[in-house]
This record gives sequence, C-alpha cells and structure tokens, in this order.
Amino acid sequence: MMPRGEVELIFAGLGMTLMLPAASGASEPVIGAQTYAAIVLTVIVTTLATPPALKWAMRRSDK
Repeated sequence: MMPRGEVELIFAGLGMTLMLPAASGASEPVIGAQTYAAIVLTVIVTTLATPPALKWAMRRSDK
C-alpha cells in the first residue's frame, strides 16, 4: 500500500470518530459513512492501479 493511501485511511478514521454539533444540537461525525466508503474505495483502486500504470509508463519511455 502506498504511504499516501495509509495517511488517507488514518485521517478518514479520525474523521469518523470526531464529532461536531449539528444545527439540531445533536453531534454528527465529521466524515460520514458514505464519505468514508468513498475514501476507502479510492485508496484500494489507486493502490491496485498504480503498479500496472507505472509498468506501462516505463515500457513506453524505453522506446
């Protein structure tokens, strides 16, 4: 996993635990479940897509 993705996951996890007061007075997390899922999906996709993309780019630069 790339260090950038690990940092994203750490901040997203912290965002889910931090609570802010909403307009109604109840506390809500800074990052909701849907946003957290989007961040995790982005980390997974970029982690899996980077090695083949680098290999393809290096192969193109050799020509």
